[in-house]
Amino acid sequence: MRPYSGIGVLQITSDSFGDGLQLYEEPGLLRCGTLASTAARQLTAWLFGPGDEVHLLVTARKGEWLRIERDDAGRQAWLYGLRRWNYATWEQFLKGKQISFLRNAPRQQLQVYPYPEAANGTPLLSYEPMKVIMVQGDWSYVLFDRFNAGWIRWRDHDGRLLVGLTPSPTPESR
Repeated sequence: MRPYSGIGVLQITSDSFGDGLQLYEEPGLLRCGTLASTAARQLTAWLFGPGDEVHLLVTARKGEWLRIERDDAGRQAWLYGLRRWNYATWEQFLKGKQISFLRNAPRQQLQVYPYPEAANGTPLLSYEPMKVIMVQGDWSYVLFDRFNAGWIRWRDHDGRLLVGLTPSPTPESR
C-alpha cells in the first residue's frame, strides 16, 4: 500500500542517530520507544532511494515536535529536535528532484495534464524519471526531457504518494 504523504519530509544524517531516536506518544509525554538508524532507513529506502541521509514522513508539527510514521503499519510517534535535522515541506523537498511514479500507483493517475485540475490528461506509458520544476498543492510541474513538460499529481485525493525519488544519473552513466 502506498503511504500517506503527510506534510513533509524529515532528513536525518545517519551519524546523528546515536543509540536511536527517542519517540513519544504525545509531545513531551510518555516515551513509547526508540527508532534505530537501520530500521528508519529500511522504512523509507524504497521511496527515497539509497543515500547517506534517512528520510522520514512527517504527518504533523507542534513547535519543534514532529509526528512521524514509525513503522510499516502506519503507526506514528512524536520526535523532538527540529533544529537538529532538516525538515522540509513537500513543496520545498520535491523542487529540483528527480521523481518517477511508484510501481503500485493506480494506472488512472499516471497522466500528464496541461494545467492543474484539468479535466483531461494524456496517459503515460512508462515510469520514466521526471524533474520537478515546481509544486502547487498536490500537483507538480515536471520536465520529462528538454522538450516535454506538463503537470502531474504527485499525491492522490486521499493524500497517498504517487511518486518516489529517482537517483540522479551519475556522470559515468550518461
